[in-house]
Amino acid sequence: MEEIYREESGVSFERKVFAGIAVFILAWLSYAPAVNLFETGRFDVLTWGLYGCILGLIIWRVCFRYTVILYKNKTMEIITQGLGIKRSYVVDLSRTESFTNKYERSFFRKTKISHYIHRYDSLDPNPQRLLVFTEGKKNRLAGVIFKGSDTLIKKLRHMMPDKYIQL
Repeated sequence: MEEIYREESGVSFERKVFAGIAVFILAWLSYAPAVNLFETGRFDVLTWGLYGCILGLIIWRVCFRYTVILYKNKTMEIITQGLGIKRSYVVDLSRTESFTNKYERSFFRKTKISHYIHRYDSLDPNPQRLLVFTEGKKNRLAGVIFKGSDTLIKKLRHMMPDKYIQL
């Protein structure tokens, strides 16, 4: 397949600092339960389960990088890479209902989108974008949320000018 455009997620120093602060706060909050565990020998499942979920969320949001590729055959591929995992999600752009330059949750909550696919890195300084498409035999609406530059949106606008929604 011939590529039209390729873009990789970026990293903002400011966002890296916020992620580091979040990990520091989580470590600081886990100090008292850790001391309690060593002194009493009792394991608090709820506390450690909550901290594990928060840590997993932080890792998921900052340790994976994304590459968005537009192909000439009207497909868009989003490749996820991180922690030794590599997977790909392909969207057939001929099934696109609309796309926007800015994802606003309050606006799209009123639509009939059945599920959202999140494919973005929290360290990327680019804004969140949304591409709504139909999938499956029942043509249900789905949305892929990704981060991309204005150049990527211009390329998508060039490919599908009638599907663009300005927010």
